[in-house]
Amino acid sequence: MKAADYGRDIRTITLVGDISAAMEEELGGLAADVPGKGRGSVILDFHSATSMDNTALSMLVRLHNTARHNGKRLFAFGLKGRMLETIRMARLDEGILCFNDINAALKHAGYSGEVPQDPVKPAQESTVSPADDPWAEPVSWLSVKPMPKEAVNLNVNGRRVAGPMQGFGQLWQKTYRISLPARISPEQAVSMLKENFTKFQPPANRFYPPPEGIRPSEVILINADTPGGLVVTGVMVLYAGPRSFTFITPQGHPEAGWVTFSSFKEGGSTTVQIQGLARAGDPVYELAFRILGSKLQQGIWTHVLQSMLKHMGIDGQVQVTPVRLDTHLQWNRLFNVFLNAQILSLLYTPALIWRKLFNR
Repeated sequence: MKAADYGRDIRTITLVGDISAAMEEELGGLAADVPGKGRGSVILDFHSATSMDNTALSMLVRLHNTARHNGKRLFAFGLKGRMLETIRMARLDEGILCFNDINAALKHAGYSGEVPQDPVKPAQESTVSPADDPWAEPVSWLSVKPMPKEAVNLNVNGRRVAGPMQGFGQLWQKTYRISLPARISPEQAVSMLKENFTKFQPPANRFYPPPEGIRPSEVILINADTPGGLVVTGVMVLYAGPRSFTFITPQGHPEAGWVTFSSFKEGGSTTVQIQGLARAGDPVYELAFRILGSKLQQGIWTHVLQSMLKHMGIDGQVQVTPVRLDTHLQWNRLFNVFLNAQILSLLYTPALIWRKLFNR
């Protein structure tokens, strides 16, 4: 990773190789060092990057959030192939403007001087077979496959995905962890979580994955009973690899963002982690989360990990670490409320009762 300055308040940072959260500390330090509060720009150069994993998305959201609150703008150029598709699919390009080359990025940042030619040729993007590609295919609108008769299918078909940049409320990163014996590999832990995901849910949280299971691009329907009534929503599998998988939410979901399930070696044991990065979807959800929703959400993911421990016959505690990354509300997302899945599910409830009474 290297940095180059253009004038007093513009810095390009070249990312090399595999892009992941492992480089966040160094990247954040280089980005924070740009002077010029209120007018500084950070430009990420991806032309030497070869691949990107699911932790990179959260890293970019956190970097964008920090830059914005320090009065700086975050741009990118040199993205290509699957990396560019992923950035667009996760809708990060709505906050991090992406350009084809450095000249366009510098011009947008306000630089009018000469740009030296970079002798380094763009790196060749890593290629994998379609069967081994962990990323979802780009889609404009979500589509739910046929579901069991008892599943209510609302608020997902025809919706777009919504990441943290499309939410209304405060930005939270909530992490849940358990420790397993070292004899259990991260791959075994993630495989177990995928295979038993619906069984590990609390009774009020009903997940309906397709027959293919948790695979990239698949849409999972959710019917959840809450104190406010039935909520019908879903998630799309954005990423699914041997050591982790990520769900991204649709428009109208209680949160706008994603949750990543992963496992890794740490301190002589195997850690299983659930980490969400999201904002409440709209003002109604934001109020609900502040009153009771956050506690209920914590109960869901704690239950999942406790169920996993019980399934394996292991005693253990779930460590919960909530971190509020941004206290600001995104008022430009106020009208998300018109797609609120809770409200639309409640409006549908009389029809659901009618169907059950008359078996229709």
